[in-house]
Amino acid sequence: MTPGEALSAGEALPAALSAVSGLKRLFDASGHRLYLVGGVVREAVAGRFLPGADLDCTTDARPSTVRRIVSEAATSVWTQGERFGTIGCVLEGRAFEITTHRAEHYERQSRKPLVAFGDDVAQDLARRDFTVNAMAIDAADGALIDPYGGRDDLVAGVLRTPLDPEVSFGDDPLRMLRAARFIAGHGLAPDDALVGAVEAMGDRLDIVSVERVRDEFEKLLLLDDPSEGFRFLFGTGLIARVVEDLAHRDPAEMGRIAAAVAAKPAPRWASLFVHDSAEIAAACLSRLRCSNELVSSSTALIAARARLGETSGSLVDVRRFVHACRSPVDSALAFAEAVATVCGEPRDQLHDFARTLAEARRTEDVDNFVLPLDGDEVMAALGLDPGPEVGRALDFLRERGFRHGPSSKADAVEALQRWWAGNYCDRS
Repeated sequence: MTPGEALSAGEALPAALSAVSGLKRLFDASGHRLYLVGGVVREAVAGRFLPGADLDCTTDARPSTVRRIVSEAATSVWTQGERFGTIGCVLEGRAFEITTHRAEHYERQSRKPLVAFGDDVAQDLARRDFTVNAMAIDAADGALIDPYGGRDDLVAGVLRTPLDPEVSFGDDPLRMLRAARFIAGHGLAPDDALVGAVEAMGDRLDIVSVERVRDEFEKLLLLDDPSEGFRFLFGTGLIARVVEDLAHRDPAEMGRIAAAVAAKPAPRWASLFVHDSAEIAAACLSRLRCSNELVSSSTALIAARARLGETSGSLVDVRRFVHACRSPVDSALAFAEAVATVCGEPRDQLHDFARTLAEARRTEDVDNFVLPLDGDEVMAALGLDPGPEVGRALDFLRERGFRHGPSSKADAVEALQRWWAGNYCDRS
């Protein structure tokens, strides 16, 4: 959707309403109102309804009542969010999250929202992040409830908050970062009031947990093209509160590189640090409390790219690289190729490497380099006890494999004994 494009709900609104019909009947029978809210409404208003979309609802029923309403008919009920007003369930094969009308805000120094339940859907919508998300479909009659002009903002391509942005961002400072995702992911331009509030209130993001900030930033990072979101974060200065290490980068280049690599967590995070060492990237990702697996996968790509820049297309170097690479080789090669393309770096060496790798794969299992002898077999072949000499013998076999390719155990023993006789026998 582009700004100014005419929207038509078409069949999307009825389809969204149909998805909630079974749940509606339960709430009708209990005398409570039910509304479909969130992204599914936004997309339906824009003329898009995905059958597998998340289904979020709001209601005037209190959490304990919601739990009672759904418990007999649902095949599964979860209550982890009950103290925040949310009950989850699976009904007729569809998953729902049902939240009591509420208002929430942060205390000045608190990281956790204070929740107050209400009875008015319009008041509930007022506390949502952006006008395009502050719409609801009344399950009773299918009416679109849009008290803050969300549909008009979708048409105009504008990102606004239902209340004054200072109030909205005061309720949940993470919304300032979320704005970047909506700007990049939905082609929305922030209005001046929103931009001004982020510029003035950026320090409020400090009260949000590192994990929430990281997860929201990753959602931006995984978009097809996060460039406009980066531009917003750098333009408002918010990037220094999100990932301080990136504050002095070029957001345009950062966006181009991120969009060029695979849209998966490891390559996208790695793309932010292509001009840094793997150690610098690891320190930053650890401060963001990324998982050990993500830190390892991302830094492996960074290290592989650096090493590929120093690796020739010879068969020996290809074997040596593949053995040492901590990342899947094809992923590392694709990552390096994408970065080189965006940064205008020479790619001939990468192409030579890829060509040699493809040729080697036709004649040997180059991706699964295995020494022909293990440590016990080395000791038996050379009459050694455990010690550093065994490690040196294994290093010899490894280098021999890089230079000559796979060999049988018999050939390896013969070569090892010749090497040992020529280098170590006189020292015994």
